[in-house]
Amino acid sequence: MTTGEKPPPRKVPDWAKLLTLAKVPAWARLLALALVAFGTGLLIFNGFVMPRLVYTTAEVRVPDLENLTYEQAEQLLKPLNLTLARAGERFDPSVPRGFILSQDPAAETPVRGRRSVMVTVSLGEEFSSVPSLFGESLRSARALLARSGLRVSGITHAPSDEVGLDLLAGTDPPAETVLPRNGTVSLLVSTGNEQESWVMPDVLGRELRSTRRFLESLGFAVVTPPSAPTVGPIVFQDPGSGSRITLETQIVLQATGRVIR
Repeated sequence: MTTGEKPPPRKVPDWAKLLTLAKVPAWARLLALALVAFGTGLLIFNGFVMPRLVYTTAEVRVPDLENLTYEQAEQLLKPLNLTLARAGERFDPSVPRGFILSQDPAAETPVRGRRSVMVTVSLGEEFSSVPSLFGESLRSARALLARSGLRVSGITHAPSDEVGLDLLAGTDPPAETVLPRNGTVSLLVSTGNEQESWVMPDVLGRELRSTRRFLESLGFAVVTPPSAPTVGPIVFQDPGSGSRITLETQIVLQATGRVIR
């Protein structure tokens, strides 16, 4: 080796390199590992997580769902990454059954992420059946109609042989008729049986002339068949014994023609 020349560098054996690494403080090694982990995590976040996060939080406007069926609304919301949920149902005569009445959020509202749109669905027009009111009092009939969602449109009073005074003799439309809710029903109220009535007695075997005079004295009209005998015991009567009769009832009597002695 001549004067002024640098000696060649000495080769560091492998065991010396390991010894040098072993002398690096533990905190420095941890810091290096942390930096590597952070860099890897940042790459994964930017490459995979961030695009999905941006997609799910993209702002969209809620479409108008009214007058659509529930199924149609679901299909409309899918491309916007929105879901549909049923908030309730109610009757509405102006919207057919199964169509959406209202929504929350309202149409054109800007939203982000996987939002749910709550909707109320129509049950259509509500119907009620006319209850049976025969024999009810007027007060009771009003209460039963109100309970059924129906209203009284008018009251008519007329005589009735079937029910007593001030009781319901009928309705228009009749019982069990199906009407839209808040429909109207007319009531027929009995004023009672205005005609006086009697029970027809059994007059068979009695003498025709005297029986006829008695019945006519009470105001009844009594007739005999043409060419039939006008005397003798009665063998036929119409109405029959026990029938309800009024002064307007015509009574037919027929005799044998033999005089009773």
